[in-house]
Amino acid sequence: MKYVAEIPVRLGSKRVPKKNLRLINGKPMVGYAIEACKGSKYISETYINSEADIMKKLCDDYGVQFYKRKDELAEDHIVQDQFNYDFLLNVETENLVMVNPVSPLVLPEDIDNAIKYYEENQLDCLISVREEKLQSFFDGKPLNFSDQALLPMTQTLKPVQLCAWTVCIWNAKKFIEHYEKHGYAVFVGNYGLYPFDPVRSIKVSTEEDFKLAELYLSAKSANAEVTPEYYE
Repeated sequence: MKYVAEIPVRLGSKRVPKKNLRLINGKPMVGYAIEACKGSKYISETYINSEADIMKKLCDDYGVQFYKRKDELAEDHIVQDQFNYDFLLNVETENLVMVNPVSPLVLPEDIDNAIKYYEENQLDCLISVREEKLQSFFDGKPLNFSDQALLPMTQTLKPVQLCAWTVCIWNAKKFIEHYEKHGYAVFVGNYGLYPFDPVRSIKVSTEEDFKLAELYLSAKSANAEVTPEYYE
């Protein structure tokens, strides 16, 4: 089966400005997602999906494709269903693999293992999740334990599954068909929740997240290549 990777990069982040291009351990953060895709055994092409022309130069330097997103698809209210649908109408593939550019700890083998799980379980959609074995509440009510009994040990709890969005996969044909019929398509057909490594699924949404990811990456390597022109 053909797998094309899409790395969605919108430069309008407000919590961490231009976070996808910020240097993290000497490299633009989006560079880690690109390298993970290029190292995958299954991905045939990798695209950066962005409204920003500056990403074209970065794509050329990394040897990946640039998909120019329409400006209206880069606004704050736009979600995955919408920009994925637009991408799939214009890029031919059997399966779309979305790799999150703000999860810089993801590795090629993480992508490959997700694809294997997707194929082995004959899924139409795979969503990466982070599992937490903690006593959890939603809207003030317990989710995975009873508050009218002895407190259960955490190791006996059913884990709460939080969408991590580190790596997600969709059958392209079924995504398009479902979106055109229903107006949404992220959770389409026979979908599976794929437990992802809690460290490698770290998602940079705040300055604190950025510092945490940088600490992990710095511990792995002290000799990252510096490409400051993207940060200026």
